Amino acid sequence: MDQDTELSVALTISSEVHFSGEKEKHYTETEGKLYKRGDVTYLQYKEEIEGAGSVNNVIKITHAGILIIRSGSVSMKQKYLIGQTTKGMYDSPYGQLWMETTTHEMNFRWNQQNQTGDLKLSYELVLQGEHTGTHQIKINFQEAKA
Repeated sequence: MDQDTELSVALTISSEVHFSGEKEKHYTETEGKLYKRGDVTYLQYKEEIEGAGSVNNVIKITHAGILIIRSGSVSMKQKYLIGQTTKGMYDSPYGQLWMETTTHEMNFRWNQQNQTGDLKLSYELVLQGEHTGTHQIKINFQEAKA
């Protein structure tokens, strides 16, 4: 990708939560934008949350870590740094929740030639002092076909 680029992408987002021997999976397909500004890559997309409404998502990817910003019917700003615990807040129609994440894995790849890439993120999540499990997010993306 050139130094400063904007590209329409098709995204496949899969997430898993492992807690107390149980596994919960979610899967979404949507379209969004991939931006490259210097050494920083951004993924931007909108999602519909059942019972809550529309949420805009921006994922900022740097060599140091990942920042996820959500706004709309829910809002969140959370930093993910490998091997570190970071704190944030999650606002939903049901109230504010304090959150902590401990990041185990972060991996971002982009294939310029094929215009495809993926992002993997694995972390432990604590909401309001309660461990909610190990969360794994994988986002595959490719240039959207016109």
